[in-house]
Amino acid sequence: MKTIIYIFLVTFLFCSTDLNAQCQIHIDTISFCYFNGITKQSQIIDNYQITNNSTEDYLTWVSLVPKNDKSNIELTHDFFKKGKGDFNLIEAMYENLLDGRPIIIGYSFIKNITVGETFSYFIAKTETKSNFYQRRIVLIKKKEVEQYLRMQIDEKYFFKLPSIFLTEK
Repeated sequence: MKTIIYIFLVTFLFCSTDLNAQCQIHIDTISFCYFNGITKQSQIIDNYQITNNSTEDYLTWVSLVPKNDKSNIELTHDFFKKGKGDFNLIEAMYENLLDGRPIIIGYSFIKNITVGETFSYFIAKTETKSNFYQRRIVLIKKKEVEQYLRMQIDEKYFFKLPSIFLTEK
């Protein structure tokens, strides 16, 4: 009888740890709508709240183009190594071209979501069916990105605030 209890207990512990592992990154999506009397338009605010319950840091950024079915390597390459104008992000980091410059969504905005931290994207839009930013928000393990780039990203390049506000036309 004790053997059966031990087997049941071990099975229960295994299942409960497996369930916890499935919720390493928790994303809450909240939307609310209001009418702006000044602009005479309905406004919709979507909040994508990302909570890192894992044991590793994650990076998030906004891609210039929709993610579609791109792999993490393709998304990382496009953001860090693909040319955007005269430079790519890695070159700009090496040349210290970003120091003292404003963060630019799609070009230099990167947020490191550390263990236990929560980060929010607030997205203002006028059409309920629009998912412009939702299709562009990238979330990848920091370790995976740095392994692909073969470098550690300096803390000075990370967005510091716990949320960012984005607007759609």
